[in-house]
Amino acid sequence: MICNSSLSLYGYWSLSSDKMSNQLQTNLIAAAIGATIGVISAASIFIYQKVLEKQQHAGKNAHLDEVDRRLTELQTELERLRVQQNQQRKKKKLNPKRENDTTYATTDNDTDVDFSTAGDEEFFDCSDSDNGISDIENRTTEATCPGLNLSALDAHHQRDGHEEDDYLELRNLVDTYPDSVDVVWRYARSCYKYSNCTTDANVRKAVICAGIDACEKLLDVQNADLHKWCGVLVGVNGDFLPVAEKIKNGYRFKEHVMKALEMRPNDADLHHLLGRFKYEVANLSWIERKIAATLFSEPPSASYEDAIDSFQKAEDFSVKVNLENWLFLSKCYIALSNYKPACQWLEKICDLSVTSEEDERIQNDARQLLAKYSGYQ
Repeated sequence: MICNSSLSLYGYWSLSSDKMSNQLQTNLIAAAIGATIGVISAASIFIYQKVLEKQQHAGKNAHLDEVDRRLTELQTELERLRVQQNQQRKKKKLNPKRENDTTYATTDNDTDVDFSTAGDEEFFDCSDSDNGISDIENRTTEATCPGLNLSALDAHHQRDGHEEDDYLELRNLVDTYPDSVDVVWRYARSCYKYSNCTTDANVRKAVICAGIDACEKLLDVQNADLHKWCGVLVGVNGDFLPVAEKIKNGYRFKEHVMKALEMRPNDADLHHLLGRFKYEVANLSWIERKIAATLFSEPPSASYEDAIDSFQKAEDFSVKVNLENWLFLSKCYIALSNYKPACQWLEKICDLSVTSEEDERIQNDARQLLAKYSGYQ
């Protein structure tokens, strides 16, 4: 399931959604309404002017942007060195006799270190088991690198509670095999998982950006998992971007998901991600749509019905229960005032026995929605 930690799937801007009108009437009520609308219009014009000012001063801010980019690169490198050092210490504790062994092999001693992606995230979060982002990890993948056991890496990924170990291992491997798409997309997946486990915003940003950079070097390779996990990282990276960049990020996210779907049209997780994008677009306020239209010639467009279609496809193709998908199906029906199917999905969530923290969170959300809308059926 996709974890909803940030998860506004794409981190879009939050502004007032009051409707505007230019008509003024002579009576007191109309005058009051006109005054209110005038204030909102002025606020929207002010916001738009601020956006234009930022664009006009882009040249002046170029140097600051470059400094910020370099700082991010330094942060990434420092994080890489830190995790490498931690990994070396752990390996020494596990088997001191192997300190001089420079050959990577998937032996029992190697797997004594826990590697996992137990966390659930949100947004879009998009984590593997908890958030609806699960790869077809049992499919046979031919190793493209001599001596590298990819099935062992996927087994490490399945273990819970050791996201950092998984990240450390793959961080080293992606340095050794930067042109291996099978290594890079797994590294991107570990970046997402690890970023959900750290509370340090700078580390989280650095890890996410490092994963995106690694993926973008291989985007000419036709690989569904590469585009899937690059898209996920692009989505969560919106947390660190200004409003206009967040909007562009949404386009990039959709691009990656659509390319992945072209290569793997029956992937339930990809349909869920596309549904999340459509839901967020359908949920935009009137003012948000107007501002998007001023910034882009083709602002995003989608309806709740469109989102339901994608979520239903995710349900049809899914081989396991995805509570996050059920929750968003119910939210779409609620938005359409179609409360009967909404409550049916919510009841299904509430009737299940859950064990993970993420599933408990989803179930609590479902109970609150069910208590609020069950009387509307």
